[in-house]
Amino acid sequence: MNNTSRGVIYVSVWVVVWGTASSLVDWLLLHADLYQEGSFGQAATFIGYGAAASVLAVRLSSRFLFKIQAAEDGADGDQTSS
Repeated sequence: MNNTSRGVIYVSVWVVVWGTASSLVDWLLLHADLYQEGSFGQAATFIGYGAAASVLAVRLSSRFLFKIQAAEDGADGDQTSS
């Protein structure tokens, strides 16, 4: 798998994580009558979860994007030397 495909999949997974987590919390807060639809609280929930997901995605990216590539490069090197 090339780097572009891996990056697109990685970002897509984080968008789904962000959307799912923020929607679940939003649903709970709406049903608890802590804020109304379309309010600043609802926007803040999605923005806050988006920021948290972005920070986690950047911090974890080296584990999932670069180490896999290094392992593949090592495996390719082993195959070509045989």
